[in-house]
Amino acid sequence: MKNYFILAIVFLCLTAIGCNTTGTPVEYSKACTAENDKKFIEVSGFLSPRRSVFCSNTGGGPVRCGVNLLETPDSPKDNISADIERGTSANNIEEVKGSFKKEDIKIHDNNGNVINLAEKVKVTGKMNTIPNSDRCYFTVSKIEK
Repeated sequence: MKNYFILAIVFLCLTAIGCNTTGTPVEYSKACTAENDKKFIEVSGFLSPRRSVFCSNTGGGPVRCGVNLLETPDSPKDNISADIERGTSANNIEEVKGSFKKEDIKIHDNNGNVINLAEKVKVTGKMNTIPNSDRCYFTVSKIEK
């Protein structure tokens, strides 16, 4: 009985560590740097779909869809991708089929509400930089208004 109790405590501790949704705040201009590679950070910006929204489950994990994280709504630089889990609940992006308009994109914040893509959000997740490139991508865990 004692072993089951210890096993349950270890499981709960590992679960709590895996659900960490607090990141180190980083300025947008400094987010996509080698210093932040594989770190859990938070960055503010504007989520914006590309011409297409590509979704995949690379590595066998959950299906994630990539959208741009822009510094300003009309920023010409789109080097940060925010990979958001597909679904209809909190911190998810709803499935997009075929051709779409920007207003067809439904991204849910941490409270489950659909965000207005014209509003600035704070995105928290694991940053992944691409060597010898100015491009990087977030594996998003939390989206806040």
